[in-house]
Amino acid sequence: MNEDLILRSATVKDIQLELLRRTRFNALDGKRVVASLFRHRHLWRAVVLDRPGVPNYAEPAHLLTGGLIKLRDLPDDIWNADTLFISAPSLQDAEALAKVIDTEDWGGEVQVFRDQAAVDSALGTGRLPYGLLSVWWD
Repeated sequence: MNEDLILRSATVKDIQLELLRRTRFNALDGKRVVASLFRHRHLWRAVVLDRPGVPNYAEPAHLLTGGLIKLRDLPDDIWNADTLFISAPSLQDAEALAKVIDTEDWGGEVQVFRDQAAVDSALGTGRLPYGLLSVWWD
């Protein structure tokens, strides 16, 4: 990521990394996480910092509980997200990055998704051996 990049010239990937870089709460230090990601650039394809909503199975609806917290907090210039999803070239790369995250102590809970069918479904793809992991901060 070019630190002098203007928004108009930034890629969507650059914008996602900048949102992460600006985020700091509890144990999440976005600047430190982005620096670590760039030291290990060969292990990942893309990242997105999000806060997935939770379905209410008792009263199903199209809007997920808490799914729009980011929208609620944007007027206060807050990207209210707690889960970093990382796409990796392969499951082996995802596992290697998980070890980096633990070794460098990003401060979050790491999960590597090993069910390729579930990864394919979540990414809307198939027959591509992408790895997927997440880091969640409380």
